[in-house]
Parts: sequence; C-alpha cells; structure tokens
Amino acid sequence: MSIGRAAVIGAGIAGTTAAYRLQQAGFETTLFESRDRVGGRIWTVRKGEFLMDLGTAVYLGTYRDAIALIKEVGLEPEFVVRSAMGAIPRDGVNHYLDYTTPIRTALGTRLLSPGAKLRGLRLAADVFAHRRGLGYDSYDQLAEIDTETVREYCRRRLNEELLQWCGRPLVSGTWVADDADTSVALMHWTVRNMLVPNVYNLISGVVGLPAKLAEYVDLRLGHAVRNVTDNGSSVEITYDAGGERTERFDTGVIATTARPALEIYPQVDEVTRGLYSSTRYRRLGSICLGLSRRPPDPATYFLVPPAEDPDTIAVIADHNKAPGRAPEGKGLLTVLLSHEYLERTEHLTDEQVLDYALDRAARYHGYDVAADLEEHAVVRWPESVPTLDRGRFARIADYRRRIDRSARVQFAGDLDRIPGLNGALVSGQEAATRVLDRFAARRVASPS
Repeated sequence: MSIGRAAVIGAGIAGTTAAYRLQQAGFETTLFESRDRVGGRIWTVRKGEFLMDLGTAVYLGTYRDAIALIKEVGLEPEFVVRSAMGAIPRDGVNHYLDYTTPIRTALGTRLLSPGAKLRGLRLAADVFAHRRGLGYDSYDQLAEIDTETVREYCRRRLNEELLQWCGRPLVSGTWVADDADTSVALMHWTVRNMLVPNVYNLISGVVGLPAKLAEYVDLRLGHAVRNVTDNGSSVEITYDAGGERTERFDTGVIATTARPALEIYPQVDEVTRGLYSSTRYRRLGSICLGLSRRPPDPATYFLVPPAEDPDTIAVIADHNKAPGRAPEGKGLLTVLLSHEYLERTEHLTDEQVLDYALDRAARYHGYDVAADLEEHAVVRWPESVPTLDRGRFARIADYRRRIDRSARVQFAGDLDRIPGLNGALVSGQEAATRVLDRFAARRVASPS
C-alpha cells in the first residue's frame, strides 16, 4: 500500500537515487526530467561501435555508496575493475605513475626532483593527520582546514615545483578547478580519495546505475517543471508536457543544479537560498574520439598540468578503463578541455573544437590520431563541477547543521558536499531519509 505520492525533479544520480529510495519505502514516486534521458551530468551514448561516456568517466574505489547500490539493484554482473595507470607530462616527457604500487612509484618517478619529493612528505603528513575528516560524511573537519587556497598552501608548506606539477594538476584534472581560489581542503581530500589503484565501471557505461534506478519509478522524460509550491498541505508541481499541467503530491525533492532549483521554487528557505545562490560552476569540454587503431600507450589517463598545457586538463583512454568501450584493436579517447579554453572559444564551432582536441590527443599519444578517427562526440558542459573555493566547506558545514529536515520539499545534489557521482548519490539518499523521517514523525504524532 502506498504511503503517499512523492515527486522528484531532476533525473541525475541524486534524483534517481532519491526516487528509488522513496519508491522502495512505499511512496508512489514520479520522477520529472526536462531532458529526453536520465543521468544529468552522467551521459553515455553509443556512436557506431563505440560506447562513449560524455560526462562522468568512472566509479572510484572510494565510492562505497555507489558500489553498494550497484550491487543492490543487480548490476554486479556488469561491474568491472581495472588497474589505474596515470601519466603526467612535464617538458614534453610523459612520466608514468602506477597507482597499484604508490610508494615505489613516488620514489622512482622523475616527474619531481629529489628535493620536491622530500617536501612532498609534508603533504603526505598533512593528509594523514586529517584522514578521518577526508570522507563523504563529515564536513566540520574539512571546514577546519578550509583556511587557504591550494596555491597559498603549496607555496607556504611545499614549494613552487610541487605547486606546478602536483597541486595544480590534481585540482584542475579532477575538479576542473583553479588552484588560485580552490580550497586546500579539496586538494587534501583528492589525495586521500582519488589517487587510488583501481578504477571501476559498468559495461553499459557510467549511466547504467541511474538508468537502472529510474526503472523502478514513474519516469517522465521531456517534462520540464516550471514551478513547485508548498501549499501547506501538499506540494503542487506545475510542468510542461505539450501544455502546462499541475499535479499534487504529498512531498517533493528538488535534485537539479543551483539556478533551476531557485527558479522553480520561490519559497526556498533562506539557508538553502544562501548556499545555492552563491554557487559557481566551471565549464568543461568533453570530446570523445573513436579510433580505427588502438593507441599503444598503457596509461588509463594523462593528467595534464596547466603549466604544460592550460587548455587540456586530461586525456582519458576509455578503451583501457572498461571492456566494450571500443572493439578489439580499436581505440576510444576522451579529451577534456579546460574552463579557460571554453571561456575564450565560445565562438568556435564543434568541428573547430574537435580539430583542437585531435591535436591535443596527438600531442600526448605521439602520433596523428586524426587519421584514425571513425566516430566522435563534442560536448561543452556549461556547468560541470561546482567551485569549491576557500571558505566553501565552512559554508557547506553550516548549511548541513541548519538544514530544515522537516520541510515538505527537500533538496538533493552535489552542492552540499564533495561534488561528483558518489556525493550526489549520498545526497539523494539523505534527502529521501529526511522525507521518510518527516512522515514517520507525522504518523507518531497523529496515530490512526
């Protein structure tokens, strides 16, 4: 028997997770999505023989919540594990980093001078000292170390070499971030959680999980929500589906990015408004290249320092991260282009951006990949990752302390925590839990 009707707006990983949990708990759940697909910034497409992840690229071993949910919904047969081999170019030379043997790799790499390696022990010591707070659940401890930027920390605590070839590529390559304003707390978190020996994926693509979750609920694609109103006894959802309509629900979860959330829900409380209205995003170019010949390079990805190339943040070898991304003998690369590049090239066509990405791929793989191009996709994300500048973790910690857990309309996404797939997934679960707690409290207060 249904315990009520729930509406979830936004079918990214936060929204699909919240909708799945609410349906599982007994709500009749409707999931609204303005696009013609689920996943949000997770987007997998097939072009010819190639399976391309145009947004989020992998699952990390530290994504415990995502991995648990993959197993819960029966996707474990699709789950694959691959060893991670990174490469960082410096002065035209590629330095390979085998994350399965991190100590040996750190000692043996020529990416850094002996003096820089010695200084790097300070970073290792700081990460170890704060390790208990470098997770997905506690933000008070992250707020405590959110006192300076990556650039300020590296120049104070490390040195210029470590800034250029460690600090800057870590935050630009993983978060599309600028070291000049990014919180050092994010850098410490990244060292702790993202420099891992393995990467995980689904044979059907990263979108396999949100797509599976959406199967359990009433999914309405192409339904753009225009307004959400809490009328005191229910939630009214006004949406466009070939004409404007309004439906009533007992509760709602808004799981969109910041701007649309504020636009569709004018009644938003001041605590949430403060967090969402102060959000900034970084742009990202994701250009997938399906190749007739597989590049021989063993790297899973090239992490490109801004000092080496300010336009390119990474080149991912998708054929090395999961089976089935490209046919045997063929290759699939994804070139990630920086926020700064997209800012100054808005006038360029997709074909021009493609040509530039081909040039960048050739630079790091050492041959003319354009001659092997069979398929491609060009995506320019206007909002890829929320900026976590200095002071942001303090704001997040304050928001999490003051969030209204009794509100009829809850929020989910990657704004109130470490962003990315796992953070958004956990946010969706927490939003669903707050809804369930509210209804449980009402049943206790008003027994039938």
